[in-house]
Amino acid sequence: MSASTWIDRAKDRIDFRQTPKGSVPTEWIGIDFSGEKTPRHIRKLLPLLILALIAALGVSALRIDLIRTRYAMAEALAEEKALITEQRELIVRRRQLRDPAELAVQARARGFRPPTQILSLPEPMIAGAVFVEVASQLPSVASGPVTVEARADWQ
Repeated sequence: MSASTWIDRAKDRIDFRQTPKGSVPTEWIGIDFSGEKTPRHIRKLLPLLILALIAALGVSALRIDLIRTRYAMAEALAEEKALITEQRELIVRRRQLRDPAELAVQARARGFRPPTQILSLPEPMIAGAVFVEVASQLPSVASGPVTVEARADWQ
């Protein structure tokens, strides 16, 4: 509604019987506009306005979640960088500890002496290989039930 039509409607509602003839009130103070009804097209738009408000609240909630996710990702990236740095330092330390020269220095500092004899141990057997050897000594199921023979030294 333009301002000129609003002013024209307001002029139509003014009671000119109380004003002197030929004079138009110059002040708008005291004019009652409360009797004016809300236009119907605004009432039709009310559900649309409510829907737009709900959509705006949903978008703002998603934006807040997005910001929280970004902060969490930034913290996770900072922690990842710290862990990578720590891993690199531990790799360097492990390589230092495996160095034979470093081991010899630490052994002398802790009072270790050079070995007087060296024992050579056989290679450990694989668990499956031991089972195969034991299984080959057992009687097969097809040979029948196991018979126990009495020995002379039994009492």
